[in-house]
Amino acid sequence: MSTSGGVVALARRLIEARSDNPPGDERRIAEVVCAALAERALPRPRILAGHAERPNLLSTLDFGPGGRHLCLCGHLDTKPPGEGWSLDPLRPRVIDGELYGLGACDMKGAVAAMIEAAAELAARPPARGRLSLLLVADEERGGLHGARYLAERGLVEADAILIGEPGGLEADWDQLHLVSRGIANLSIRVLGDQGHSSLSDRIGLISATQEAARLLLAFRRFRPRAPRRAWPGWRVTVNPGVRVEGGVDFGVVPGQARFAVDVRTLPGMTRAAFDRDLADFLARQRERNASLRAEVAFEPAPRDWLPPTEIAAGHPLVRCLESALAEVVGRRPPRAVFPGTTDAAWLQGLAGIPTLPAAGPGLLPRAHAPDERVSVAALEQAAAVYARTARRFCTGGEG
Repeated sequence: MSTSGGVVALARRLIEARSDNPPGDERRIAEVVCAALAERALPRPRILAGHAERPNLLSTLDFGPGGRHLCLCGHLDTKPPGEGWSLDPLRPRVIDGELYGLGACDMKGAVAAMIEAAAELAARPPARGRLSLLLVADEERGGLHGARYLAERGLVEADAILIGEPGGLEADWDQLHLVSRGIANLSIRVLGDQGHSSLSDRIGLISATQEAARLLLAFRRFRPRAPRRAWPGWRVTVNPGVRVEGGVDFGVVPGQARFAVDVRTLPGMTRAAFDRDLADFLARQRERNASLRAEVAFEPAPRDWLPPTEIAAGHPLVRCLESALAEVVGRRPPRAVFPGTTDAAWLQGLAGIPTLPAAGPGLLPRAHAPDERVSVAALEQAAAVYARTARRFCTGGEG
């Protein structure tokens, strides 16, 4: 059982263990997690890492033969705090029922709730089944040292996985996310004619930045195809110009410019089909503008293409979670699409394990934002929801 005063006290300890990514070093928070597991008499975790400073922790409880294997998964890293905080992001505080601090919502609060749920099941074990805690590095930068590293090496085994990303949009537990959207990150390099700016109109020098600006605005009409799905109101999201570079100085017509494009994809889309749609779009732009010289470069892996995923609405884990939410929170949230991308891209998209992408306390709009916070009530509910979900699923229940 817990010896630290509960889920809020543990979440505070995790917040105090800085794990910004970048630069990316989860060793300190991993030490806090290991200590918390030992305090609760939970199994010592295996450390799975390609680099010492990027540890992934895996702790497994065996309840008895038969049943199913559930993995509760959370990430240990956070985004950097950024600007605009009114409080010290690394000194967690509870104010008006909200726990403030870097990672409170995304997702150290959920990690604390998972550990407390595991402690409850260890104290009162189900009759059968297995429960794993998988706490990974590097989620905030694409999972190269975390979930992707584990999936590529076959180091994750489970019948299903539940990720504790903040699932609320307007209120805690107001959505049950079955879909994790994918990502395509790419840059467009546009070429021009570098030369003396005083001669641009005389000899017809083409400005790369001006051509890039025209193409960037045209990208607002880029609509890569997605299969028709039963998710009304959702389409592929295209954000051109999330980063823009170009030009040399006054007096110089720019010879090159570059802008980045962030695309959020939907289930059923493939990299090959996306590449074809992108090539067709650029071909049409070149037909309309004979001066356009543009090249595509995807970001280095793993940020080039993170696959979208979807867990079946009738999957036993979905039903078990719905029943637990009905008991603890008092309602069954509507099934929905998670707007962002999660480690489900690797755990389901690569490892092939059915994964709920975002079933955690907190509101997504508070993630990556100043004064990040999570409701204390939602943290306490999360520990109970995870414990009940695991008990049902591991013993073979359907909700």
